Amino acid sequence: MTQTNGKAAQSMRKQLWLMFVICTGMGGAIGAIGSTTPWLAVCVALAGAPALWWLAGHCLRPLQELTTTVASRQPQETTPLRHTPAVELEPIVRALNVQWQQQRDALEQQQRFIAEASHQLRTPLAVLKTQVQGVTSGELPATDTLPKMLRTLDRATDLANQLLSQAKVEQKVRHAQWSLVDMHQLASEVLVEFAPLIARKRLEVSLDAEPVRLKSDSWLIGELLRNLLANAIRQSAAGASLGVVIRQLPDEMELLVWDNAGGLDEAVRERLFQPFESASGGTGVGLGLSICKQIAVSMHATLDLYNRIQQGAVVGVDAVVRWPLPEHASPQGSAIPARSMPHVALSEATLRMPA
Repeated sequence: MTQTNGKAAQSMRKQLWLMFVICTGMGGAIGAIGSTTPWLAVCVALAGAPALWWLAGHCLRPLQELTTTVASRQPQETTPLRHTPAVELEPIVRALNVQWQQQRDALEQQQRFIAEASHQLRTPLAVLKTQVQGVTSGELPATDTLPKMLRTLDRATDLANQLLSQAKVEQKVRHAQWSLVDMHQLASEVLVEFAPLIARKRLEVSLDAEPVRLKSDSWLIGELLRNLLANAIRQSAAGASLGVVIRQLPDEMELLVWDNAGGLDEAVRERLFQPFESASGGTGVGLGLSICKQIAVSMHATLDLYNRIQQGAVVGVDAVVRWPLPEHASPQGSAIPARSMPHVALSEATLRMPA
């Protein structure tokens, strides 16, 4: 990592040792002389003080060199230090380099976000501008164009909200606050938040949650569930059914969001986790599943999409998040009792249907 100046390092150690010997010797000599002739001890101390001062400054020169180097850097400079003034200072230099690496990663992440946001927002704004110009000039009929403008605004709003959500997720991932999360309560609260959307499409929604708790960050899990539910609601037709299942498997905790909106094309399934990728005919902005994947990875969980088959036909999609449990560990970690758990993943069940 660094090119240590070996001669300087040896010199620093030798000088520190020499200063220790001199101080010890002078102390003993001054003590011996001072017992008989105090004035002579004072003279010896005054005579030796400049030499000790010079030697101390010489020993601390590598530290002074490092201090000067760090102080002279620009605030945005994040390149690691390649030179260590002395081997004794290597831990400090290593810690500084780690700090600057984290700062560089954060800056690069911020620049990527700004580039993505500006690129993605430019298109709907340009379309909206064209529509407004067409209506005001009379080239486009207002009755046909206004609904299109409303859809353009909705898409721009969704995009802006998801870009902000992505930025907040990136921030929260770095500063997650781990605690025991009651999954049943969390899922209930999220479903209540979605009640207006559910009512608007007259959806039949079920929650089948076992009383499990998971050591994680409640905001991140909530955001993960919100994005999966938003996808399921968006893809579902009016009057359709969807639901949330939370359960404990033998070695995993599973969160499953299912819908009956038809399946996914296997060719695009993995691509859907990439930013700004959406399924054919999808109306989303293509960030929700990317955000979910980022959250799942940050919690050492897996996120997969499965086509659910019933009577030989694909009827819907199961979005499955699984957290591995430590060996001999229970997700409850509390007084909440465990129930007997089925051993077959719901996503593999072919006859599972909502009540």
